[in-house]
Amino acid sequence: MTGHSHSQSPLPAATSNQNYVEVSPIPGGFITLSDHFFVHPAEPGAKRTVPSLTFLIKHPGTSLFGAHSSKPFHLMFDLGLRKAKARYPEVLQKHLEGRAPYDLAPGVAAELTNGGLDPSEINLVLLSHVHYDHHGDPEDFENARFLIGHGAMHVLKNGLGGIASHQHFDPDTLPHDRSGELSDPTGGKWKPLGPFPAVLDLFEDGSVYVVDTPGHLPGHVNLLCRTREKWICLCGDAFHDRRLLTGEKEIGTFEGPGGHMVCIHLDKEAAAESIRRLREFGKAAGDQVEIIAAHEDVWWEKNKHKKFPGTL
Repeated sequence: MTGHSHSQSPLPAATSNQNYVEVSPIPGGFITLSDHFFVHPAEPGAKRTVPSLTFLIKHPGTSLFGAHSSKPFHLMFDLGLRKAKARYPEVLQKHLEGRAPYDLAPGVAAELTNGGLDPSEINLVLLSHVHYDHHGDPEDFENARFLIGHGAMHVLKNGLGGIASHQHFDPDTLPHDRSGELSDPTGGKWKPLGPFPAVLDLFEDGSVYVVDTPGHLPGHVNLLCRTREKWICLCGDAFHDRRLLTGEKEIGTFEGPGGHMVCIHLDKEAAAESIRRLREFGKAAGDQVEIIAAHEDVWWEKNKHKKFPGTL
């Protein structure tokens, strides 16, 4: 270990034959969000048009997930929005109207093709969670297996009781024969890492970790990726606004149907705790880690020149 600060890092050390991954951001469409749904206090009328970011993670090769270790393994973390409004059920088409201006085309599969990778070469799609602006067009990935967090399949199949339009789910979103759930984070191969109680070594080689980050929706997960230069922590909807991570703002609540106060996170307290852990993790890891959530407009403006086939 070199120096005191480094020894306090929550990040696992590299092994002598360490595998590294490459991470490429891909915009999966754009929607417009009102600040008051997400942060408190919010400027009246403040809105932002934000990306639904997705990420291609290229692993040098694994024999897991039915793959051949002799060739690169392609993992997609999230698939953004569907490429056309008509591909959504009517209730979500209406919801999307409330997120205007929005821009759905050309879709993640076309972005991959344009960058030189056939979507049929995606081996695995791991969704941070199953909301409409993250599951994209699964039918465009004919050879991929789909993995979602523990408890997310129940949400897809049974919904949440119609509590809000963005909480509408189509049980046929994912291919039934190629989809599964991650194991229960309270046991098995999940281990603590830094401030996180449950982290799963996805490829069993220390290159990519799935981080249990509850609160937003059942089965919500983050992805921690080891590149040669740094670590990249992909946060999905653990937070929607960088000011929540810095502590400048609190999670917003708003009046829902029937006058009830609702929150964009299904479990606000758990979401706040996940944000607190991410903040603690970021402070401890310092410039060794880059933390990116799915709807970060400022981050995207600064980094869009690195989009696939570029890498972070």
